[in-house]
Amino acid sequence: MYDRYRRFLFLLMFCACTVSPAETIVISTGEWMPLISSRLKNDGPISMVVREAFATQGIAVEFEYYPWKRALEEVNLGRVHGSSAWRVTPERDALYYFSDEVYEGLNVFFHLETNDFDWNSFRDLNRYRIGGVLGYAYSIDFKAAEDRGEFQVIRIRDEKSLVSMLLSDRLDAFPANREVGLHAILVMAPGAYARIRMHPKPLEKKPLHLVLKKDKDGKRLLQRFNQGLAALKKSGRYQLIYEGAR
Repeated sequence: MYDRYRRFLFLLMFCACTVSPAETIVISTGEWMPLISSRLKNDGPISMVVREAFATQGIAVEFEYYPWKRALEEVNLGRVHGSSAWRVTPERDALYYFSDEVYEGLNVFFHLETNDFDWNSFRDLNRYRIGGVLGYAYSIDFKAAEDRGEFQVIRIRDEKSLVSMLLSDRLDAFPANREVGLHAILVMAPGAYARIRMHPKPLEKKPLHLVLKKDKDGKRLLQRFNQGLAALKKSGRYQLIYEGAR
């Protein structure tokens, strides 16, 4: 009870320190359960971070949802101020400003507790039945090793199907974003949650960022956002948002 009361006071004090919005901006995004979604409270944890970081700077945020490719195109066309959340690539880096990290994405392997799944190199995966979603690379090195034939991947349509195959002993392991994989397990088989483990070795760390158009206003918003994001992280609010989503 004391911990809950202390957390309530912390949130109350943090909210009291935010600045009343003096302007409103529009950020494009897409559906990515359970991290970003119009169906989630406050649009999900990544959107909460973006909104609250800007709020400390007196800037309100409205989110508009699009298919992911279209979301980025809206920035190019100047119809929105920025887009969330994206990985840095050389092509994108030439077109946009990238904020400090808004989410540390981890891709990991999920397996049954009763399976002695272990890996240190991609060649180790050859002795296992590995599943994966159609079209997902998971990491540059993973895709390259798969293409070289170091291991085989059974490709199917989504993470929920991977969970079903894992529980029916048709797979030994599958890679997924940590939060996305946990969400798929809870939705597909909540009773089996305790039977599934994440391997401690990350397949890939994939930080995501807010992107802003490379112009004068984008540079201004980038500076303001990074200041607000630093304040969230320093206060502990950033960590609390993601802990609440797990």
